[in-house]
Amino acid sequence: MREAGMTERKKTIHDTEWDLLEVLWSKERATAREVAEALAEKRAWAVSTVKTLLDRMVQKDLVSARQVGNVWEYTPAVRAVDAQRSAWAELVDKAFGGSVAPALHFLAKDAQLSKKELAELRALLDAKDGKGKRHD
Repeated sequence: MREAGMTERKKTIHDTEWDLLEVLWSKERATAREVAEALAEKRAWAVSTVKTLLDRMVQKDLVSARQVGNVWEYTPAVRAVDAQRSAWAELVDKAFGGSVAPALHFLAKDAQLSKKELAELRALLDAKDGKGKRHD
């Protein structure tokens, strides 16, 4: 099944790429310098490092680039929800043999969710099952 915003072949998004994408999702578009500045505390990468990483992400179709004057501007090529959906599917495949039920069991029992988080999960499951009132 193909997800909107993702290409046929699933792409693993690595930790460093998540950091870069989060900046681009929040800014919508940015230069390598702007991304480096946004990540200065967390990563302290040189602008050249950020540019190299962004260019690799262009090759993976995670980021789009266009030249504006003498600098390159980057935009996310994948929506956050699509990236999260793909990461969730990859986690379920790897850690739970592709079955969602054990993953949800883990969340409910072992993930140490707060009472509020458990109530939210319960409400989502009830809404999915048609038992709860939907608040879309």
